[in-house]
Formats: sequence, C-alpha cells, structure tokens
Amino acid sequence: MELIKTIKNVISKEIAVIIGGALFIALLSKIAMFLPFTPVPVTMQTLATLLVAAALGKKGALSVITYIAMGLMGLPVLNVGLLTGGYLIGFVIAAYFIGYLFENKIVKNIYTAFISFCIGELIILTAGSLWLMMFTKHAFAAGFFPFLLGGLFKVCLATYITKKIKRW
Repeated sequence: MELIKTIKNVISKEIAVIIGGALFIALLSKIAMFLPFTPVPVTMQTLATLLVAAALGKKGALSVITYIAMGLMGLPVLNVGLLTGGYLIGFVIAAYFIGYLFENKIVKNIYTAFISFCIGELIILTAGSLWLMMFTKHAFAAGFFPFLLGGLFKVCLATYITKKIKRW
C-alpha cells in the first residue's frame, strides 16, 4: 500500500512539473511583438522553451506538447496561427534535444549550454521557416533571418539564467 502511495506521489509531482513548464511557456508567450514585414511574431516563448528544456530534461518536450494542447483546446495561450505552426513543432524538437543534452550531462558548463541553446534556436527557426514555405516562397526571408539577432539575445539570456541556477 505504501508503494502505491509513493508511486502516486511521484506521478503527481511529475505531472505538476510538466504542467508548470507549460504554464511558464504560456506566460512568456504573452510577451509578443508583431513586425510589419513578417506574419511571425517575436515572442519570448522561445526563451521559455529553452529554459524549460534545461530545467526538466526531455520532459521539457512534454511541457511544450502540453502548452500546444492547451492552445488547441481553446485556452488563450497561443500567439500563432496556421502560418506559424512549424515553430511549435520546432519547440517540441528543440526542447527534446536540449533536454536530452542536459539530462545526460552532455551540457557541462556555460559554453556547452550556450551551444545547445544555439542549436535549439536554429531548430526552432528552421522548422518554422520550412513550414512557412508552404505559404510563401520567401519563407527564410520572413521567418528565419529577421529572428536571428533576437534569437541570439534569447540564447544569451537563457545561458545567463541557466548559469545562475545550475551547478556544474
């Protein structure tokens, strides 16, 4: 009986952590700015995705999936429409990739954290741009290149925050 109670507690904590990560992404997604030359908004959900993946490991991808599910269920968490669905797919892939690196101790210091976040950001921008190609022939001009500088800022911020929180 005690074993069942322990298992329930562990499962409850895991679910709470995953939902907490999804809520963190949803919160930061509300920080958004629309640029006149692209249908893709600049949001801080990318930063949230990087941080959730670093904190939760591969479970960070489950937080992203939960975040997307919340939006698909009608909760007002997504700042995107059909044109930006590829970025959401990229969030899941990047969160899993970064989470894997952190969970398996491949990320060992600030430098490897920075590199993993850079790769994650590139995964997100590439997935978003590839999806955007279905709607415009200028997908990389509208969905990749304008976001590189902001992406680098988010990567640096994620690296700084991670350095302050993690103990290597």
